[in-house]
Amino acid sequence: MSEVLEYEVSNNCRCTQFDYENDCEVLDDKGNPVPSDWCNGCWQDDMSNIDYDMLVPWIQANGIEETDCLYIGGDGIGWQRRSGWTISAPTIDDIVDKLSLNGDFTLYFKYDGKDLTVRRSSHDEPTGTGVMVIRIATEDEVEEWRNR
Repeated sequence: MSEVLEYEVSNNCRCTQFDYENDCEVLDDKGNPVPSDWCNGCWQDDMSNIDYDMLVPWIQANGIEETDCLYIGGDGIGWQRRSGWTISAPTIDDIVDKLSLNGDFTLYFKYDGKDLTVRRSSHDEPTGTGVMVIRIATEDEVEEWRNR
């Protein structure tokens, strides 16, 4: 795979109004899409796209089993720009759960055919975290995480 895929998922709804009669988005007087009054499922759509287009191919390319654990580690996390890591199941729901905040955030996933990475942006991380690497966890990392 030579193509680099980039997707994002945000806990802020990004659904826009759609004019089904004319088959186009409704735009305001400045030409910007008008936000929808309700969510049409953008969170689940984004999660599905990341799962099927990035995570599943990455898991298959790396021979990861559903019982394996993933290591997610990075720096520039939070308002103090700290380093950190966690262990996750190899599912999009668990990965996103481990990276979620109690507040507004956006996760930016990138897959280049070899590496799967993610950055998070939030109120306390306005310029985003450093790149967080997702890889297979070692047995020692899993044991250390369990004993925290």
